[in-house]
Amino acid sequence: MSPDESAAPVAIPRGWMFLFAFLALAGAAAFLLGIGGPRPLRAWQAFLVNYVFWSGLSFGAVLFVAVLNLTDARWGRSLKRLAEGLGVFLPVSFLLLWVLYAGREEVFPWLHEPLPEKAAWLNAGFLFARNGAGLFLLTAIALALIFCSVKGDRQSILRPGEKAPPGTGNSWKAQRVLSPVFGILYAFVLSLLAFDLIMSLDPHWYSTLFGAHYFMSSFFSALAALVFIAHLLRGKRVFREFIHPHHLHDLGKLLFAFCLFTGYLFYVQFLVIWYGNLPEETKYVILRVRSTPWEPVAWTVLAMIFLIPFPALLRRKWKMNPRVMVPVSLVVLGGMWLERFILVAPSLWKEKSLPLGFTEIFI
Repeated sequence: MSPDESAAPVAIPRGWMFLFAFLALAGAAAFLLGIGGPRPLRAWQAFLVNYVFWSGLSFGAVLFVAVLNLTDARWGRSLKRLAEGLGVFLPVSFLLLWVLYAGREEVFPWLHEPLPEKAAWLNAGFLFARNGAGLFLLTAIALALIFCSVKGDRQSILRPGEKAPPGTGNSWKAQRVLSPVFGILYAFVLSLLAFDLIMSLDPHWYSTLFGAHYFMSSFFSALAALVFIAHLLRGKRVFREFIHPHHLHDLGKLLFAFCLFTGYLFYVQFLVIWYGNLPEETKYVILRVRSTPWEPVAWTVLAMIFLIPFPALLRRKWKMNPRVMVPVSLVVLGGMWLERFILVAPSLWKEKSLPLGFTEIFI
């Protein structure tokens, strides 16, 4: 393949474009009908679940790019563009934060029952100001990182005998500078999102591990998405020159590692409460793992995030087999979405019925 052909964008089939447009319109329609219906809370909590899931996944994908830059990992260069494509959602995520501001009265219970001892931190204006500032800064750095990466790659694609244009090395240097900055801010900003948009829904409960759990599991979600996309594209002949079996194997190993680590984070949250003898923290956990209608969802999350992918990721050949890895990655993504759902919904939904139906699926 010539340099010009390798640099040329691959057109998305028109049928896929129509499908994506239809799903986007269906989601918007379901959300608008939901907030205008008799139970707007259900639409707003579905919006929040999807917001923390997709935003975390997109930031996690850019973190994958930053990690490749920091470690000078040449094996993953063919996968960088896939991760950068997932990061394009971040400006949309920033705008959707302000849609959530419109539903703050439905989402945040402490607006109706304020806590005097936490009033300085838990007020809507300050909450959205600090999260908006953090998201803006992190999104700007992510987009700058993606821009420098694309610019550097386009400058490095040369015809035979052609010299590199001046300033080519600056793009690589900029990536090496931006990557650690993004990594540090990623941990800080996503921890802030976890504390403010999820943990504050139950303002009497707290966990110092919660922020780390959110930003590390978001990276796990991003890896699952990359595995899914890489295996699908590997099936197209035009991509086989760039995505090799060893890429799929290495991605599978990373997914396996973070499957173990995410399972460990679930376990250690229970361990800290038990070992530290913290009965005031048990209410949050008991509601989600021992109460109706959430108990079946909690066990489903455990199965989809750990019990199913763990044995599937043990074998080397299976990590390179799309018939195994495509379903496994979809199971992990579905499990992570349900995990975000069970973190958010029990704090808001007080009825015995499970708020999981067409509204949540379409949104």
